Amino acid sequence: MSEHAEVYLWMNENVEVYLWMSENVEVYLWMGPCVFFFLQQSHIAKMYRRIYGLPKYHGKMFSVSPSQPERSVESRIVANSLRDASGAPEGPISYCFRPRRWRRPAERDSAVWEGLLGEDSLDKLKQLRTEREKPAPSKLDEASLAPVKAECLLLEDIDLHIKENAETHHTDLFDCTDRDDDPQLVVRRGQEFKLTLTFQRPWSSTDDDMHLVFRIGDEANPVKGTYVDMKLEEGKDTGYMTSQSKEWGARILSQSHNTLTVAVYSPPDAIIGEWEYAVRTVKVKDEEVKEYECEASEEVIILLNPWCKDDQVYMEETEYLKEYILNQVGLVFCGSYHSIQSKPWFYDQFLEGILEASLHLLRKANDFTVSANMGDAVYIGRALSRILNNFDNCGVLEGRWDGEYKDGTRPLSWMGSAPIINEYMQSGQPVKYGQCWVFSHLLTTVARALGLPCRSVTNFSSAHDTDITLTIDKYVDNDGDEIEYKNDDSVWNFHVWNEVWMHRPDLDTLTGIKGKYDGWHAVDATPQELSDSVFQCGPAPLAAIKLGEVHIGYDTKFIFAEVNAEYCTWKNDSPPILISRNTDRVGRKISTKAPTGGFVGYYNGVDEGVRLDVTDLYKYPESSVSERETVKKATRTGKLGYYLFENKTDVRISIAELEQLPRVGQDVIVKVNVENTTSETRSVSLRTTVRPINYWGGLRGKDVIAKKLFDEEPLEAGQTKSYELTVAADDILRLCDESLSMKILALCHVQGFKEPVFQSDELVIKTPGIKCSGPSGAVNAGDTVDFEMTLKNPLKNKALTGCKLRIQGTVKVEDEQFTEKHARYMAEIDDLQPGEVRTVTVKVKPSFLPKNSHEREINVGLETRELPDFVGNLHIDLN
Repeated sequence: MSEHAEVYLWMNENVEVYLWMSENVEVYLWMGPCVFFFLQQSHIAKMYRRIYGLPKYHGKMFSVSPSQPERSVESRIVANSLRDASGAPEGPISYCFRPRRWRRPAERDSAVWEGLLGEDSLDKLKQLRTEREKPAPSKLDEASLAPVKAECLLLEDIDLHIKENAETHHTDLFDCTDRDDDPQLVVRRGQEFKLTLTFQRPWSSTDDDMHLVFRIGDEANPVKGTYVDMKLEEGKDTGYMTSQSKEWGARILSQSHNTLTVAVYSPPDAIIGEWEYAVRTVKVKDEEVKEYECEASEEVIILLNPWCKDDQVYMEETEYLKEYILNQVGLVFCGSYHSIQSKPWFYDQFLEGILEASLHLLRKANDFTVSANMGDAVYIGRALSRILNNFDNCGVLEGRWDGEYKDGTRPLSWMGSAPIINEYMQSGQPVKYGQCWVFSHLLTTVARALGLPCRSVTNFSSAHDTDITLTIDKYVDNDGDEIEYKNDDSVWNFHVWNEVWMHRPDLDTLTGIKGKYDGWHAVDATPQELSDSVFQCGPAPLAAIKLGEVHIGYDTKFIFAEVNAEYCTWKNDSPPILISRNTDRVGRKISTKAPTGGFVGYYNGVDEGVRLDVTDLYKYPESSVSERETVKKATRTGKLGYYLFENKTDVRISIAELEQLPRVGQDVIVKVNVENTTSETRSVSLRTTVRPINYWGGLRGKDVIAKKLFDEEPLEAGQTKSYELTVAADDILRLCDESLSMKILALCHVQGFKEPVFQSDELVIKTPGIKCSGPSGAVNAGDTVDFEMTLKNPLKNKALTGCKLRIQGTVKVEDEQFTEKHARYMAEIDDLQPGEVRTVTVKVKPSFLPKNSHEREINVGLETRELPDFVGNLHIDLN
């Protein structure tokens, strides 16, 4: 079956499922000699979800490997290492004035992936490394170098002007540019950077032929944009910077004795990554031409440049880049649209090792090769959405939603990106475990490190439309309880994805309208549905989503449904009866952190300076003419429009907003209002049920937290009556998972009518925070200060056990009870007794890095067995 790809889906220890995918995307499923199925490719994801009974996209390992791959991961790693060991083909005579400062990118890639190699490949790789570590024979020893110096210009030193270049290129916050030993040059494309070259004698414009050479990847090629040769000449025309098709170029800025200061320009569409560079000089004697090439001891890292107006990621309002590129702290908005909560997050995109990891991930997403794709923001955004999850290419993070986290870290416990990325780079294996907000904030870290403006966005009441009909279809029984096996679609309390900023000249060409789709684009690293046979999503232009142009961009239809699907409830019958249709249930209060460029604290219900509502970027006001027309346009091929709901009873029900946000340890009173809008008396009965759900909208088994049947009674014309149901705090804690989420289901029967009236909503309990306090004024980096955390057990009759206190931030914890791993500190503390309030004081030292920032942040979390994590944070000013 050479024309097929073979897919393995591991179900358990005893059952193995095989699928064969033919070229016309028909899929055949073999489950033993008696069971054989035919599937379409679009049904694969749904099939394996049902096998495991998991929410829409979460199963165990699901991998696709073609039967005749171009190159396996092992062969790429070994081949890249072999190429490094074998050296370059015959060319210029090479020399260097100092050894390499660190390993080449391909060598570092192989180090990360050692854990995935088979025994034979690993032995071969170790042998290659041993050979590489042997001193290489010098092509120019001291004896042969002396006569060459008399006749040819040779390089003796390079000054990279790292501090100056970093400041002008907005890269000075990277720790690697500011470290004492071997700082690294990081610049942005579309902008000149400065180098000073020192030779054994002065350079002569008439006698010396000199070139700067830049190359990236293992097979550098001018045609592919991975190899550049620039001749240095006095008075050279700088048209390469001003022409419409900008090119690499270099010019001489000044000369002083034996030194030459030059400016190097990389075009605004250059491939981003680690560029090796060299200085090549030419000696001509007796018609014999010899080239001498001095290889630099380090790479120059070139990133995207949102400050450059010719770059694809240019942001005209550069003030916002203080947030979307430079800010290292953010907020996770969670909870529900009724009760928006927040927790802090450290992006740490400038921390030592994060940029190196981000570039490694981009190469990995590009099959460990370098190509022009790595200069395209559309490709980069899409690549990041797939490489951060573990499903298709052993990415950074493994998702888990079943509550079983004993062999990893539970998602709620993460407070920042650096510990996850560091663990991944150290092990080469996906880190356990994450959920949507962790995937999103990881992507924000990597995107900002690479220079792609990015923000995390929370969509409350977020739809997951599994069949892309742009409707969320729910089936209920006669009592109003959901029939779970029929409900593939879901509405999450919240879902977090990303927006990345870019211009779309490709769509300008496609549509003939310049700039229509420029701006924010949605991407999503949470592995929900297959896109081009891979778990990836976006970029989808927000402009296209808002206009209902679901054919524009990647996965635009899926994201449109997440914010604008119609919520339809069907009574299970033959045929099903549509009993409710809600046009504004989905896509509420779409939120991101306010672009302050710094720390904002917690969200307490006041938007100003903390929460930015971006719902208007995704859709027109609910029920407006424009919004209805947009939905109509987007759903021309969907179900919507085929089913019209008419409430023949003229009795309306609604679930009332709570007067106060429910908190842990408090009973909740659910109120359902029933209104008779007719001029006649109606006889009604009401059943109200409260069931525990996961934050992604799935019911937790058959558990019921509370329910009540209100007997039939008359409802006068124009009368509204309220029905109350008390939900006990103890039952909430006993039956809900760590998200403390519930679903309210209200079904009203009206005498004389077959169709009932139905309404549902979600409810989330708010968890307490940790009150943090520290020095009252500014302090010096390295000073020891007191950091106080006030912990309170909100439960009156139950202790909080298994308490673990976590601290993460730009501080060093000076306390023996805390252990440090991957940039975060943890300590076990005594149980918190019922109602207890305890203050914990810890000595901390604000870090010296980043040197260019006068702010330090501390995030703290308390993990217990009984409740979701408590979180808190503190901002410290430095002198």
